[in-house]
Amino acid sequence: KAVQEKVDALLPGTVNLIGVGARPETPWVLVASYSDVQPGTVMLFNTETGKLNKVGDFFAQVDPARMAKQELVRYKARDGLDIPAWLTVPKGSTRSKLPLVVLVHGGPYVRGTEWGWNDEVQFLASRGYAVLQPEFRGSMGFGDKHFRAGWKQWGLGMQNDIADGARWAIAQGIADPKRICIAGASYGGYAALMGLVNDPDLYQ
Repeated sequence: KAVQEKVDALLPGTVNLIGVGARPETPWVLVASYSDVQPGTVMLFNTETGKLNKVGDFFAQVDPARMAKQELVRYKARDGLDIPAWLTVPKGSTRSKLPLVVLVHGGPYVRGTEWGWNDEVQFLASRGYAVLQPEFRGSMGFGDKHFRAGWKQWGLGMQNDIADGARWAIAQGIADPKRICIAGASYGGYAALMGLVNDPDLYQ
């Protein structure tokens, strides 16, 4: 805990994962640091001197200053269930009437995503798209009630949660209602097809 606090003080604004050595007497720990705009940096921290030494970067060519921020938002599904979602808008955008990609995670009974750098999302944002990643009912990591609410809800409540997220983005003025795409792989691919079946007026 003491080492974590020292590292976090040196590296504010990032998630800093500590890897300790097999021998407790060694002064070195490995630090993997990342954020929503930084793919990741690996460093060695010396617990005796308090110094960090950089080892290398993941995706060293990525410039964090050009990446889009990711934020956790919440909206109400049509039956009142609170739905968390990750929203990324293009860096420097007005957050107004943007083309939107609703990116649906696979599984579906998994944790969809988490705060951190995502190559697919950043690519879309760099091309001017807002990206919404709903943690629809059945997604894990948001409590038992949220998880169980997704049972037997393929194409039903789970699908409505995704569509309600797109409509929330429209109501917030973020998304252009005439330029919304739904995409995903695995269960997300199924949800994309069902989105076109259930809500053909919503998705292009």
